[in-house]
Amino acid sequence: MADKTIPVLIPRRRMSELCGLQRSATYQRVSDGTFPKPVTIGSAAVRWVESEVISWVQRQIDESRNPGANKSKKE
Repeated sequence: MADKTIPVLIPRRRMSELCGLQRSATYQRVSDGTFPKPVTIGSAAVRWVESEVISWVQRQIDESRNPGANKSKKE
């Protein structure tokens, strides 16, 4: 059987620590498709997949250092 990596789900506070976005900015970016969607767990709780948030942060770094390399949606 192949090893399967289990995604790590993180709460909003940890997600904010990783990416620097506050609640309203996070949900605006989720809404416009420029930030990973959260996973609903239960009736009122959401979590983010840690690896998706880290990938988003890395893309922001890459795009800021190579502005002409990848054109992204205007914010």
